[in-house]
Amino acid sequence: MPISSNYKDLFHIPLTKDKLTLFQLLLDANTLTVDLALALLKVIHRELSIHQNRDRSVYKHYAEVIAYLDHHIPEMLQQVVNAWDTRGITAPMEWFSHKDPTDQSFG
Repeated sequence: MPISSNYKDLFHIPLTKDKLTLFQLLLDANTLTVDLALALLKVIHRELSIHQNRDRSVYKHYAEVIAYLDHHIPEMLQQVVNAWDTRGITAPMEWFSHKDPTDQSFG
């Protein structure tokens, strides 16, 4: 029995945009935890930093996800930032580039 092309798609190596889609789906379903958000955002951020993706829409989607968290679930973003910092690496500064440098809040 031949394998449908739809099933073949299940086994492709996920791209950065696929990980962003997963993040968005988990966020929309209200099933995203701080630990999962931290793990996915670290992977996504590293891939965007290393691979210099030619598809600029991936960077835009990443920025939209961070902006959504900052606006709608600032406590989750703050927890992700705090957890990221405890591992000796500061969270990406572009997450905060739109903020007033003297403003330390996320809300």
